[in-house]
Amino acid sequence: MADTEVSSVVSDFIGFLNASPTAFHAVDDAKKRLQKVGYEQLVEREDWKLEAGKRYFLTRNHSTIVAFAIGKKYVAGNGFHIVSAHTDSPCLKLKPVSE
Repeated sequence: MADTEVSSVVSDFIGFLNASPTAFHAVDDAKKRLQKVGYEQLVEREDWKLEAGKRYFLTRNHSTIVAFAIGKKYVAGNGFHIVSAHTDSPCLKLKPVSE
């Protein structure tokens, strides 16, 4: 990665952290970012009509977000990969006056 690309990624991450003081804020910001790049929101309790080549996400209790993409060549039964994280981080806190 070039220095300008690294700087852009770091700036974007710092922007995300600043916009996400709680898990609720992190999920809301992630939701907006996913929609901006073409992910479609699903409602957990409704029937889903998923299509190969599309990207989806859902939220639960405003504190959990699940996003996934279905490959264009996906065939049911061929398996899948999962990557996960949790939103209680980035709850970074700095004490203005530590003991």
